[in-house]
Amino acid sequence: MSNLLNSYTFEAKKIIYYSVTVGANNKTEAKRIASDFDHCKHYEEVEYIEGDEYKVGKLIESTDDKACKSIQPTEY
Repeated sequence: MSNLLNSYTFEAKKIIYYSVTVGANNKTEAKRIASDFDHCKHYEEVEYIEGDEYKVGKLIESTDDKACKSIQPTEY
């Protein structure tokens, strides 16, 4: 009997989060615009890399007082 472990190879997904600033009337509209990678790459320094998935994450800054209430401060 062999004491060697079996080997398993899996495909993994890499997700890239990027920072983008957009103008919008509300948070929902802003997230929709920010999720449009083709639109954002014209205004921000984000580069498409084949195989990577780009996602809009949490809101980090806003001039909208209502939206600012949902921003969690980050301590370093």
